[in-house]
Amino acid sequence: MKLPTVSARQPAENRRQPALPWMLPIALLLCFPGEALALQVHGEPEGLYVHQMAHLHFIFALGYFFLDIRRTGFSGKGWLFLQFFCGVMVLWNLVAFIGHQAEVLITPDQFAHSEDYLRMRLLGPLSLQKVIYYLTKMDHLVIVPGLLLLFLAMRSFYKSIENEPTGRKK
Repeated sequence: MKLPTVSARQPAENRRQPALPWMLPIALLLCFPGEALALQVHGEPEGLYVHQMAHLHFIFALGYFFLDIRRTGFSGKGWLFLQFFCGVMVLWNLVAFIGHQAEVLITPDQFAHSEDYLRMRLLGPLSLQKVIYYLTKMDHLVIVPGLLLLFLAMRSFYKSIENEPTGRKK
């Protein structure tokens, strides 16, 4: 049985139309958004319970992934970066978990709110609970390096595949 050959030139009716007519309205909608609704508030108390369980699940999944990489004995820079990523993300999940618990223990009257809903200050006197809450709100200082490690791992994997001989002539 002979397979059909594909011609380099397609007939006019089979050519793809430019995407501009339907992409222009989408681009305009993306340039002028209404509300972003990027802040999700969990309903009390079930939303927090589910969110905390998700942090614990992620911790155990990353721990298993870390141990599985070590057990299989994969070597190379990419696998090392991936192990560091798992460790940093476990740390981030712990920080976020503790921060959510600390937030539950702080009452709303311990905050000074401004006109902008994103800005608020903790009122004194400082306690250990308030300090823990404050420090865990800076979890981006942990997650950004973790995501950088994931990027470095993926780039290392890509470069190692790119450099492998495939047997084909270029």
